[in-house]
Amino acid sequence: MKKYILITLAAFTLLATPLARAWTYTNGDLLLVFRKGSQNIEFNLGSVTNFLGQTNGYTTAVTGWSLSLVTSTFGTLDSSVKTVLLATAAGTNWLSSAEPNTTAYNISSAEADTLQGIISAVGTRPLYPIAIPTAGPNAYSIDTTGQYAGSSYDSVVSGGHFSGIAKLGGNAPFMVEQRIPGLLDFWEIQSTAIYPNPPPDKLIGTFYIATNGGLTFVAGPRASTVTAVNRSGNVSSINFSTTVGNTYTVAYTNKLGGNIATWPVDPTTIVGNGKLNTLNRTNSSDAEFYRIRTQ
Repeated sequence: MKKYILITLAAFTLLATPLARAWTYTNGDLLLVFRKGSQNIEFNLGSVTNFLGQTNGYTTAVTGWSLSLVTSTFGTLDSSVKTVLLATAAGTNWLSSAEPNTTAYNISSAEADTLQGIISAVGTRPLYPIAIPTAGPNAYSIDTTGQYAGSSYDSVVSGGHFSGIAKLGGNAPFMVEQRIPGLLDFWEIQSTAIYPNPPPDKLIGTFYIATNGGLTFVAGPRASTVTAVNRSGNVSSINFSTTVGNTYTVAYTNKLGGNIATWPVDPTTIVGNGKLNTLNRTNSSDAEFYRIRTQ
Protein backbone atom coordinates (compact mmCIF):
# COMPACT_ATOMS: atom_id res chain seq x y z
CA MET A 1 0.00 0.00 0.00
CA LYS A 2 2.78 2.43 0.90
CA LYS A 3 4.58 1.61 -2.34
CA TYR A 4 1.46 2.39 -4.37
CA ILE A 5 1.05 5.74 -2.63
CA LEU A 6 4.70 6.67 -3.29
CA ILE A 7 4.37 5.85 -6.97
CA THR A 8 1.15 7.86 -7.20
CA LEU A 9 2.76 10.83 -5.49
CA ALA A 10 5.77 10.64 -7.81
CA ALA A 11 3.52 10.61 -10.86
CA PHE A 12 1.55 13.56 -9.50
CA THR A 13 4.80 15.47 -8.94
CA LEU A 14 5.83 14.92 -12.56
CA LEU A 15 2.47 16.11 -13.82
CA ALA A 16 2.63 19.20 -11.62
CA THR A 17 6.10 20.20 -12.87
CA PRO A 18 5.80 23.06 -15.40
CA LEU A 19 6.73 21.85 -18.87
CA ALA A 20 9.31 23.78 -20.86
CA ARG A 21 7.60 25.97 -23.42
CA ALA A 22 7.84 24.43 -26.86
CA TRP A 23 8.57 26.55 -29.91
CA THR A 24 5.53 28.64 -30.75
CA TYR A 25 5.35 31.43 -33.28
CA THR A 26 2.94 34.31 -33.78
CA ASN A 27 3.37 37.18 -36.22
CA GLY A 28 5.00 39.95 -34.20
CA ASP A 29 7.54 37.64 -32.55
CA LEU A 30 11.19 38.65 -32.90
CA LEU A 31 13.41 35.92 -34.33
CA LEU A 32 17.15 35.76 -33.67
CA VAL A 33 19.20 33.58 -36.03
CA PHE A 34 22.87 32.53 -35.95
CA ARG A 35 24.46 31.04 -39.08
CA LYS A 36 27.74 29.31 -39.81
CA GLY A 37 28.49 26.76 -42.52
CA SER A 38 25.55 24.39 -42.83
CA GLN A 39 24.17 25.08 -39.35
CA ASN A 40 21.36 27.43 -38.30
CA ILE A 41 20.50 28.20 -34.66
CA GLU A 42 17.13 29.94 -34.40
CA PHE A 43 15.50 31.56 -31.34
CA ASN A 44 12.10 33.10 -30.72
CA LEU A 45 12.65 36.09 -28.40
CA GLY A 46 8.97 36.90 -27.92
CA SER A 47 7.10 40.00 -29.00
CA VAL A 48 9.01 42.64 -30.94
CA THR A 49 6.98 45.25 -29.02
CA ASN A 50 9.41 44.75 -26.13
CA PHE A 51 11.88 46.81 -28.17
CA LEU A 52 9.49 49.37 -29.69
CA GLY A 53 8.48 52.76 -28.34
CA GLN A 54 11.40 53.00 -25.92
CA THR A 55 12.98 56.36 -25.11
CA ASN A 56 16.21 57.21 -26.90
CA GLY A 57 19.14 55.70 -25.06
CA TYR A 58 17.10 52.98 -23.36
CA THR A 59 19.47 50.03 -22.96
CA THR A 60 18.75 46.41 -22.12
CA ALA A 61 20.48 43.05 -22.28
CA VAL A 62 18.69 40.72 -24.69
CA THR A 63 17.67 37.49 -23.02
CA GLY A 64 15.57 34.51 -24.09
CA TRP A 65 18.31 32.76 -26.05
CA SER A 66 20.99 30.23 -25.16
CA LEU A 67 24.64 31.19 -25.59
CA SER A 68 25.69 27.65 -24.65
CA LEU A 69 23.64 26.21 -27.53
CA VAL A 70 25.32 28.59 -29.97
CA THR A 71 28.86 27.96 -28.74
CA SER A 72 28.38 24.19 -28.48
CA THR A 73 27.40 24.23 -32.14
CA PHE A 74 29.76 26.83 -33.56
CA GLY A 75 32.57 26.99 -31.01
CA THR A 76 34.01 30.45 -30.36
CA LEU A 77 31.88 33.37 -31.46
CA ASP A 78 33.90 35.20 -34.08
CA SER A 79 33.63 36.69 -37.56
CA SER A 80 32.80 33.27 -39.04
CA VAL A 81 29.41 33.40 -37.29
CA LYS A 82 26.68 35.63 -38.73
CA THR A 83 23.55 36.81 -36.97
CA VAL A 84 20.26 38.44 -37.99
CA LEU A 85 17.04 39.62 -36.31
CA LEU A 86 13.65 39.86 -37.99
CA ALA A 87 9.94 40.22 -37.24
CA THR A 88 6.69 41.00 -39.05
CA ALA A 89 3.13 41.99 -38.13
CA ALA A 90 0.17 43.65 -39.84
CA GLY A 91 2.01 45.02 -42.87
CA THR A 92 5.10 46.18 -40.97
CA ASN A 93 8.44 44.39 -41.13
CA TRP A 94 11.42 44.76 -38.83
CA LEU A 95 14.88 43.82 -40.10
CA SER A 96 18.42 44.13 -38.83
CA SER A 97 21.06 45.73 -41.02
CA ALA A 98 24.84 45.58 -40.80
CA GLU A 99 25.53 48.44 -43.18
CA PRO A 100 25.67 51.99 -42.56
CA ASN A 101 22.46 52.05 -44.44
CA THR A 102 22.06 54.52 -47.29
CA THR A 103 19.32 52.88 -49.34
CA ALA A 104 16.76 51.43 -46.90
CA TYR A 105 13.53 53.08 -47.94
CA ASN A 106 9.94 52.01 -47.58
CA ILE A 107 8.74 49.37 -50.01
CA SER A 108 5.59 48.66 -51.97
CA SER A 109 2.67 46.73 -50.51
CA ALA A 110 3.51 43.74 -52.68
CA GLU A 111 7.13 43.76 -51.51
CA ALA A 112 6.01 44.13 -47.90
CA ASP A 113 3.70 41.13 -48.32
CA THR A 114 6.59 39.09 -49.73
CA LEU A 115 8.78 39.97 -46.77
CA GLN A 116 5.99 39.15 -44.34
CA GLY A 117 5.54 35.75 -45.96
CA ILE A 118 9.26 35.00 -45.73
CA ILE A 119 9.59 36.09 -42.09
CA SER A 120 6.44 34.25 -41.06
CA ALA A 121 7.73 31.12 -42.77
CA VAL A 122 10.96 31.26 -40.77
CA GLY A 123 8.83 31.06 -37.63
CA THR A 124 6.26 28.50 -38.80
CA ARG A 125 8.15 26.19 -41.17
CA PRO A 126 9.70 24.09 -38.35
CA LEU A 127 6.14 23.38 -37.13
CA TYR A 128 4.55 22.26 -40.40
CA PRO A 129 3.85 19.89 -42.01
CA ILE A 130 5.45 18.07 -39.07
CA ALA A 131 6.98 19.55 -35.94
CA ILE A 132 10.71 18.90 -35.96
CA PRO A 133 12.68 18.35 -32.73
CA THR A 134 13.52 21.54 -30.84
CA ALA A 135 16.93 22.23 -29.34
CA GLY A 136 15.47 24.03 -26.33
CA PRO A 137 12.25 25.61 -25.10
CA ASN A 138 12.32 28.30 -27.79
CA ALA A 139 15.12 27.19 -30.11
CA TYR A 140 15.92 25.15 -33.19
CA SER A 141 19.28 23.83 -34.32
CA ILE A 142 18.96 22.82 -37.96
CA ASP A 143 21.50 21.27 -40.32
CA THR A 144 20.80 22.85 -43.69
CA THR A 145 22.03 19.67 -45.40
CA GLY A 146 20.08 17.26 -43.18
CA GLN A 147 16.57 15.84 -43.19
CA TYR A 148 15.06 19.06 -41.82
CA ALA A 149 16.89 21.34 -44.25
CA GLY A 150 13.65 22.67 -45.74
CA SER A 151 12.65 24.07 -42.34
CA SER A 152 15.87 26.03 -41.87
CA TYR A 153 16.25 29.80 -42.06
CA ASP A 154 18.68 29.41 -44.96
CA SER A 155 16.21 27.41 -47.02
CA VAL A 156 13.20 29.63 -46.25
CA VAL A 157 14.83 32.97 -47.08
CA SER A 158 16.54 31.66 -50.21
CA GLY A 159 13.53 29.83 -51.59
CA GLY A 160 15.40 26.56 -51.19
CA HIS A 161 18.20 27.63 -53.55
CA PHE A 162 20.63 28.67 -50.77
CA SER A 163 21.62 31.83 -52.62
CA GLY A 164 21.04 35.48 -51.80
CA ILE A 165 20.59 34.60 -48.14
CA ALA A 166 22.19 37.83 -46.88
CA LYS A 167 19.33 39.86 -48.43
CA LEU A 168 16.53 37.37 -47.74
CA GLY A 169 16.69 35.93 -51.23
CA GLY A 170 16.98 39.40 -52.73
CA ASN A 171 13.74 40.60 -51.14
CA ALA A 172 15.22 42.79 -48.39
CA PRO A 173 16.31 46.32 -49.35
CA PHE A 174 19.68 45.85 -47.62
CA MET A 175 22.04 43.28 -46.12
CA VAL A 176 20.41 41.90 -42.97
CA GLU A 177 23.32 39.97 -41.45
CA GLN A 178 26.23 40.96 -39.24
CA ARG A 179 29.41 39.13 -38.34
CA ILE A 180 30.41 38.85 -34.69
CA PRO A 181 31.42 41.14 -33.04
CA GLY A 182 29.42 44.02 -34.48
CA LEU A 183 26.28 46.10 -34.44
CA LEU A 184 22.97 45.66 -36.21
CA ASP A 185 20.75 48.62 -36.90
CA PHE A 186 17.13 47.60 -36.39
CA TRP A 187 14.77 49.05 -39.00
CA GLU A 188 10.99 49.32 -39.13
CA ILE A 189 9.92 49.00 -42.77
CA GLN A 190 6.39 49.88 -43.81
CA SER A 191 4.80 49.65 -47.22
CA THR A 192 4.10 52.90 -49.03
CA ALA A 193 2.50 54.17 -52.23
CA ILE A 194 4.65 57.32 -52.23
CA TYR A 195 7.10 57.15 -55.14
CA PRO A 196 9.67 57.90 -56.45
CA ASN A 197 10.85 59.41 -53.15
CA PRO A 198 9.23 57.45 -50.33
CA PRO A 199 9.81 58.57 -46.74
CA PRO A 200 12.72 56.76 -45.11
CA ASP A 201 12.29 53.84 -42.79
CA LYS A 202 12.41 54.28 -39.03
CA LEU A 203 15.53 53.26 -37.13
CA ILE A 204 14.20 51.64 -33.93
CA GLY A 205 17.60 51.16 -32.33
CA THR A 206 20.77 49.10 -32.50
CA PHE A 207 21.67 45.61 -31.32
CA TYR A 208 25.30 45.14 -30.24
CA ILE A 209 26.80 41.65 -30.07
CA ALA A 210 30.19 40.77 -28.60
CA THR A 211 32.42 37.72 -28.89
CA ASN A 212 31.64 36.83 -25.27
CA GLY A 213 27.98 36.44 -26.23
CA GLY A 214 26.74 39.71 -24.81
CA LEU A 215 23.76 40.95 -26.82
CA THR A 216 22.51 44.44 -25.99
CA PHE A 217 19.81 46.66 -27.44
CA VAL A 218 20.00 50.47 -27.37
CA ALA A 219 16.87 52.35 -28.49
CA GLY A 220 16.87 55.34 -30.80
CA PRO A 221 19.34 56.70 -33.34
CA ARG A 222 23.04 56.17 -32.89
CA ALA A 223 25.02 59.23 -31.87
CA SER A 224 26.54 61.15 -34.74
CA THR A 225 30.32 61.59 -35.04
CA VAL A 226 31.69 65.05 -35.88
CA THR A 227 34.50 64.59 -38.39
CA ALA A 228 35.54 68.21 -38.97
CA VAL A 229 34.70 71.84 -38.19
CA ASN A 230 35.77 74.45 -40.73
CA ARG A 231 35.55 78.21 -40.41
CA SER A 232 35.13 80.73 -43.28
CA GLY A 233 34.29 84.33 -42.40
CA ASN A 234 31.51 84.17 -39.82
CA VAL A 235 30.27 80.70 -40.87
CA SER A 236 31.29 77.47 -39.16
CA SER A 237 30.71 74.28 -41.18
CA ILE A 238 30.28 71.15 -39.08
CA ASN A 239 30.78 67.84 -40.89
CA PHE A 240 29.32 64.73 -39.28
CA SER A 241 28.09 61.20 -39.90
CA THR A 242 24.38 60.53 -40.40
CA THR A 243 21.92 57.67 -40.47
CA VAL A 244 19.28 57.64 -43.18
CA GLY A 245 15.98 59.13 -42.03
CA ASN A 246 17.14 60.78 -38.80
CA THR A 247 16.89 64.57 -38.37
CA TYR A 248 19.98 66.55 -37.33
CA THR A 249 20.53 70.00 -35.83
CA VAL A 250 23.48 71.85 -34.31
CA ALA A 251 23.51 72.76 -30.63
CA TYR A 252 26.08 75.36 -29.62
CA THR A 253 27.59 77.18 -26.66
CA ASN A 254 30.39 79.64 -26.00
CA LYS A 255 31.06 78.26 -22.54
CA LEU A 256 31.70 74.65 -21.58
CA GLY A 257 30.70 73.13 -18.27
CA GLY A 258 26.94 73.62 -18.33
CA ASN A 259 24.18 71.10 -18.97
CA ILE A 260 24.41 70.22 -22.66
CA ALA A 261 20.64 69.67 -22.75
CA THR A 262 20.24 73.45 -22.29
CA TRP A 263 22.49 74.47 -25.19
CA PRO A 264 20.68 76.64 -27.76
CA VAL A 265 19.85 74.88 -31.02
CA ASP A 266 20.32 76.40 -34.46
CA PRO A 267 17.00 76.23 -36.40
CA THR A 268 18.58 74.70 -39.51
CA THR A 269 17.86 70.98 -39.89
CA ILE A 270 18.76 68.25 -42.36
CA VAL A 271 17.59 64.68 -42.82
CA GLY A 272 20.40 62.12 -42.87
CA ASN A 273 21.17 59.97 -45.89
CA GLY A 274 23.66 57.58 -44.31
CA LYS A 275 26.64 59.59 -45.50
CA LEU A 276 28.73 62.49 -44.17
CA ASN A 277 26.69 65.69 -44.12
CA THR A 278 27.30 69.35 -43.23
CA LEU A 279 25.40 71.90 -41.18
CA ASN A 280 26.41 75.54 -41.19
CA ARG A 281 26.27 77.81 -38.15
CA THR A 282 26.56 81.59 -38.69
CA ASN A 283 27.94 83.50 -35.72
CA SER A 284 29.98 86.62 -35.12
CA SER A 285 32.56 84.85 -32.96
CA ASP A 286 34.52 81.69 -33.63
CA ALA A 287 34.65 80.93 -29.88
CA GLU A 288 31.83 78.42 -29.99
CA PHE A 289 31.56 74.74 -29.21
CA TYR A 290 29.22 72.42 -31.10
CA ARG A 291 27.46 69.12 -30.83
CA ILE A 292 25.09 67.38 -33.22
CA ARG A 293 21.60 66.59 -31.97
CA THR A 294 19.90 63.55 -33.49
CA GLN A 295 16.18 62.88 -33.62
